[in-house]
Amino acid sequence: MQHAWKYLRVALLLLLAGGWVAGTAWSVTRATDYSWALWLEHWTGDIRTALFSHRPKRMHSQVAIVTINDETMQPYTYRSPIDRRLLAGLVTGLDKAGARAIGLDFLFLKQTEPDKDAALVTAIQNARSRVVVAAGDKRVGLNPAQSKYQAAFLKESGAIGGYANLLTGGDRIVRYVARPEDPAFTKSFAVALAKPDAKPPANGPRRIAWLLTPHAGKPHFFTMAAHLLVAPNGQATPAAPILLKTYFKDKVVIIGGDFPDVDRHQVPMLTWRGEDDEIAGMLIQAQIAAQLLDNRSIEHLNRNALTGVFAVLALLGLWFGLRHGFVAVSLYATTASLLVVAADMTLFHFMDRIVPFGACFAALLLGVAGGVVLRLLRITAIRAT
Repeated sequence: MQHAWKYLRVALLLLLAGGWVAGTAWSVTRATDYSWALWLEHWTGDIRTALFSHRPKRMHSQVAIVTINDETMQPYTYRSPIDRRLLAGLVTGLDKAGARAIGLDFLFLKQTEPDKDAALVTAIQNARSRVVVAAGDKRVGLNPAQSKYQAAFLKESGAIGGYANLLTGGDRIVRYVARPEDPAFTKSFAVALAKPDAKPPANGPRRIAWLLTPHAGKPHFFTMAAHLLVAPNGQATPAAPILLKTYFKDKVVIIGGDFPDVDRHQVPMLTWRGEDDEIAGMLIQAQIAAQLLDNRSIEHLNRNALTGVFAVLALLGLWFGLRHGFVAVSLYATTASLLVVAADMTLFHFMDRIVPFGACFAALLLGVAGGVVLRLLRITAIRAT
């Protein structure tokens, strides 16, 4: 009878252990679907991004930027909307220089001066390059007049509209490109500009695959101020033809604003250090365009593999907890956490894959907790006999 009870007790403990491991793996996998469970992943992910993202040897060879800043707008009578004769001159110059695609990272929501509006429409119509315009979709909250003007501008000019939305969390840090939600705009600005045939990720929003500052110490992308290319009268500057041919031919070119108070965003490379600095939205769009052109992507391990990882961590944690009791909380959790961090950083750096550290840490602790409980139950059962 005593032997039968012993075997029954072992079988019961194995059943409870198996159920605990399976329940932990399933619940942690499910928890990764909810934003409230992502705060630790975001924090560790920002460190991972800042330290282990790809660092190219030199500036990106396929993406360039034309900036419009306060110095550019000094001769003009108004700062916003951007003077459309200036934009027309940039589109025409870049098109003649052989730019692969031209992106205007501005919303066109109202009429300005009729002759300048017409000049921009004509420049876009005559362009051989693909011209993409940032668009405000239904998430932006445009009023009816703005939506009507935007639609009319896109139709008349023939420009492609790409939604400019970037996905930020509660901490306002940009980590993803928002998924399409408006039938009128099925491609984001960067996708429509750099790789219009790209399909949206099947398992969630597109994670931005950031590039770190090149080894040479230069900017990520060749950048030139608009006033070096187009004069206030809308005509090309004397040096413009040579500059355009030399630096913008065959490139995807983004024209955007670089103002201290407009379209600024926080990004992981800065905020993980506690900095409040923000960068211009066009620089983020350039990063997204670059990753599309390079065919780079940052993905989680697939769901089944993640569940398996969580199950293994929970099983090891349960075994340590069952064997060592509360000592396992510090002994196992600390050692295993360091191993998970090392594995995560290695996979990220060499394979562009992410193991969500927060979820792994939860699986570790739940496994240890289950082992400690089973240890207490076993001790209690032994004493009872």
